[in-house]
Amino acid sequence: MINMKFRLNTIYFKSLMMSIVVICSCSSAGTSEATVIEEPVNDIKLASLQTNEALDVTGVLATVWGKINDNGGSSVFERGVCYGTTENPVYEGTKKKASSATGSGDFKTELSELQSETVYYARAYAVNNKGVAYGNQISFKTLKLASPFLVIGEIKIAGAQDLFLDVTLKEHGDLKIQEIGLAYNTVTKPTIANNKIARSKVEDKFKERIRNLKPETLYYVRPYALTSEGVLYGEEIVISTIKKGNFTFTLNEDSNADANTKAAYVRIRAAFDGATAYYNNFTSIVKHITVNYSPGTPTADANFAGNVRVGSDSRYQQIGTAMHEMAHSVGVGQHSKYWELMVNGKWNGKRANEILQMMTNDPAAFVKGDSQHFWPNGINGYWEDTGSEDLYILHALILQGMKADGLPSN
Repeated sequence: MINMKFRLNTIYFKSLMMSIVVICSCSSAGTSEATVIEEPVNDIKLASLQTNEALDVTGVLATVWGKINDNGGSSVFERGVCYGTTENPVYEGTKKKASSATGSGDFKTELSELQSETVYYARAYAVNNKGVAYGNQISFKTLKLASPFLVIGEIKIAGAQDLFLDVTLKEHGDLKIQEIGLAYNTVTKPTIANNKIARSKVEDKFKERIRNLKPETLYYVRPYALTSEGVLYGEEIVISTIKKGNFTFTLNEDSNADANTKAAYVRIRAAFDGATAYYNNFTSIVKHITVNYSPGTPTADANFAGNVRVGSDSRYQQIGTAMHEMAHSVGVGQHSKYWELMVNGKWNGKRANEILQMMTNDPAAFVKGDSQHFWPNGINGYWEDTGSEDLYILHALILQGMKADGLPSN
């Protein structure tokens, strides 16, 4: 039994070894039996594509179109443009910009942050499972950088110590604007090293007020834009501040008055102090008026002779009412020139309307009125007196405009 077992094992071992030899010989010989076992492999090629000429070239931008003519038998999973300042830019080691779209067909790539006045070379590329394919090479030259273009508006307004100007950024140009504003000085070609009003927010149109100037002084003003390439200036304008007004008043007071009356005096004086300050800073009107506390007067009134009465209602003992009555004292609703210019509810003088249009950003605005009052900004009742500095300034500026249109002060 033992000999039989040993023989059978020997036969099994020899048979196993012969099987192994046969299998190895088939694999190495590449017989048809081995070919049947292997899976077929697709014949993938690189994609075929073309690069079109650059379009919309500026100082920092360009658009390059590419077209995939054949995907090479595999899906294109990335496509775009390789570009640089040396010829034949490649996928690795040079700048590239991928298109957001994938697949075959036309695609557009926006190139940005280019250097101005520089020759660039570009090739469209496409990536499939085989690798990176390139289209033909093109070249283009970026343009000289376009500068921001700023202008100051046609309507300009001057007070004794302030200027009001509109600024329009007509063209942004190619440079990133970091700051925008006005440069001004008493000599030509002002720079931001002299005096400036700066705005960090870049807007296409804005209004600027230059303060703390000298009366009756000529100023040179230029809009500017601070960019990565330095400061660029717009066209210079020349404008003079006006003569400071001399509007004064006398408040008649009774030294023996009771406490309530004396308190009214305090409010009335403060109102006319504030009102005359606005008139003197934003008009060149010269006038003296006499103010009386008149408890029997329902609100307040005034005439061209310069006599003003203020009633006991404290709501009319404010700056707005004082300015309204001062307007009467210089002719509003009190002089024939006012009635000549206020026709059918509309002021026919040019300058007052220009001021209202510019200050309200409404080119269709005009001063309206009747035989006694004007609006807007006439402050024709206590309810119109918001206490706003803008209200008081515009009221005074309109009066200065009316004066320029011919309304006399005295």
